[in-house]
Amino acid sequence: MTNGSHPGANQASGDDPGGGLPSQAADRGHAGDRVLGLICLAVAIWYVAETRNFQITQFGSGPVGPKTLPTLLGILFAAFALLLIIKPEESPRWAQFSIAWRLVIIVAVSFLFGQLLEPLGFIIASTLMAILIGIFFDGPLAKLVPLSFAFAVVLAFVFNNWLELRLPDGLWGGF
Repeated sequence: MTNGSHPGANQASGDDPGGGLPSQAADRGHAGDRVLGLICLAVAIWYVAETRNFQITQFGSGPVGPKTLPTLLGILFAAFALLLIIKPEESPRWAQFSIAWRLVIIVAVSFLFGQLLEPLGFIIASTLMAILIGIFFDGPLAKLVPLSFAFAVVLAFVFNNWLELRLPDGLWGGF
């Protein structure tokens, strides 16, 4: 007898008459998480399989190659999918609409970045992407522009000169 309850009271949850067994609503939530986990796992397996078809680009490749990072991302995605299948969320909270639409915009901006990367080059495309994402998270434009540009230039310099992985030059001309 704890907390003043009588011996027949359910100790697991105050409103579950089933003696601590999961309710049907909880089972549906877990099933939804597991189905989503299975879908994500299938997408991750497909993604990793597709990365095996990547060819060396015109920008060259270092010892790591163009397949490594996408493959690692796919494996990480698969691990998170397995985690969702094995240990679903007890009481998931869905994002508010204002947050969800921002995530959709980020995906769209990332897609646009991929389309503009070769014609504009890494520095210009990355600067634009960082500015757009910063704007959607209410960043001050006066700080976003110089910091986004500086970040893109530093990344391009590091990748091109230290890591010897050529990024698209585009309009900028590169290092």
